[in-house]
Amino acid sequence: MTKYLVALLIAFAALPASATERLLFGVNTGVPARDEQRDITEKYKPLADYLSAVLKRPVKLEVSQSLSASERRLKKDAFDLFLGPPQVIAQAMKSANYVPIARYPGKLKAAFVVMESSGIKSLSDARGKRLGLPDKDSLASNLALAKLRFSRITPESYFSEIFNQRFQDATLNALKIGRVDMVAVTAGFARSWVEEHPGARIVEESYEVPHFAFALREDLGEADSQRIRQALLDAPNTAEGRTMLEKMGRKDGFISTSKDDYSPLIRLFGL
Repeated sequence: MTKYLVALLIAFAALPASATERLLFGVNTGVPARDEQRDITEKYKPLADYLSAVLKRPVKLEVSQSLSASERRLKKDAFDLFLGPPQVIAQAMKSANYVPIARYPGKLKAAFVVMESSGIKSLSDARGKRLGLPDKDSLASNLALAKLRFSRITPESYFSEIFNQRFQDATLNALKIGRVDMVAVTAGFARSWVEEHPGARIVEESYEVPHFAFALREDLGEADSQRIRQALLDAPNTAEGRTMLEKMGRKDGFISTSKDDYSPLIRLFGL
């Protein structure tokens, strides 16, 4: 073994553990998509690389479209860092004490859509009708069912059928062809679809919830937690951060958040 190699090994051993220990960064896209897994992973890789540069340690990215799979991993504290939809963040807080630190600006909600020919003008007109929902674990389904529960409607007995489709566009197509009488999808998706389909309209909307959030494992070191939070909030103000956000398609960046924003969702979603 050369003197150079010995010196290098000694120097490496002297580094703090936090400087070399890999962090596992989980991402859930929130809604199943028809995109290739490789393309979805490429979308979030700039964020993983950005955090790795900030922390000066490896950040391994794991992207999933399966909400149930992400929830199982979070319950086991598998991820050090996690970015995902509000219902998963709330579940991670409850089951494994994850701490949300930053989120996308804005809020999310679901919308109930019908064709005017159905004669349905509100939820009270939908008794005995067929309800279409996207993937049962999706945010739209969770928001729709929460709205029904808080409206004192038991979906299983109120509707003649609850028909789940994996994708939101397939759910709306089921409405278009008359397979169902009413559907619920995310409000933004619903508004775009209604504009393109004369005779369709939104009759009800769900409660608003905070957008996707970035959460950390509770026992992650305070120094790393602060660096991550500040790096996310400062991203629009640095060249590296702006490049990262542009590649992700998130020009607005992140805003600060906390458990206070997501704790009410535990009750809303019946977690």
